[in-house]
Amino acid sequence: MNEAMSQSADATEIALDAAFPMPVRHFLANAERYLQRGDIVLCKGKASLFSWAIRWWTKSHFSHAALVFAVPSAEEGFERTFLIEAGTSGVDITDLKHYAVDAAAFYDLAIKRLEQPWMTVDVQRAVRGHMLNFIKASYDYAKVVALARSLLSNVSFGLNAPIVGIDRAVRRSYRLSRVAPSQFLCSGFVQYGFMSAVRRLIERKELPPGALDDVTFNDRLGRLADEPAILATTPQDFAQSAKLAWRFVIRRGHVHRVTTYDEVDRILRRK
Repeated sequence: MNEAMSQSADATEIALDAAFPMPVRHFLANAERYLQRGDIVLCKGKASLFSWAIRWWTKSHFSHAALVFAVPSAEEGFERTFLIEAGTSGVDITDLKHYAVDAAAFYDLAIKRLEQPWMTVDVQRAVRGHMLNFIKASYDYAKVVALARSLLSNVSFGLNAPIVGIDRAVRRSYRLSRVAPSQFLCSGFVQYGFMSAVRRLIERKELPPGALDDVTFNDRLGRLADEPAILATTPQDFAQSAKLAWRFVIRRGHVHRVTTYDEVDRILRRK
């Protein structure tokens, strides 16, 4: 009897794994099969006026970006999937379940991945570790993410962005208050994390110089890009980057496997 039940459960697991769209709770319960540390999570915020404005300004589905920090791992003691992200109060570690289940009515999600042969588990660990390290460091960027965002900065940005463009508006906001609007800092934080970690690994001769180009997802950036330029990276820069592969879309309690932007667009536009 128990053997028959076990076989039935195994058959159910196989069927669920093979069948997308997949219930999001099954996906999260088995996230180590589907997600990797360093995956980029793009969020479509549907409840905030500013999120809507970001999507309108950037002509994008997405208004927020975060990085997969940890997936379930018995060895490391993680039972859930955690994201590292920058928000209005600084840098936080957030359970993916918050966006995918608890606040599912307010967010749709898409997940992309850097698929490079050098992006090993050790490099994934270095990227996330580096992002953690400078959160508490004395480096100026850490001070930036820890500062409260002023209303003046956000209003100034909102008035200027449609007129002068995202890059110039962020640079102007940064110059006036040393803080970029928090809704864009999230994307800049992810881009900065990849670039700074890879630069360090290149300096140690642990990665080839070309790896920096592989993680420059904002096509407007060069090798000598300064901090405001990196902070001006938007969620749409990640969405349109050919250097990242589409993996999944999470919407209305189900996870869809995707490989192209057209698939993502079609799913997110469904009524």
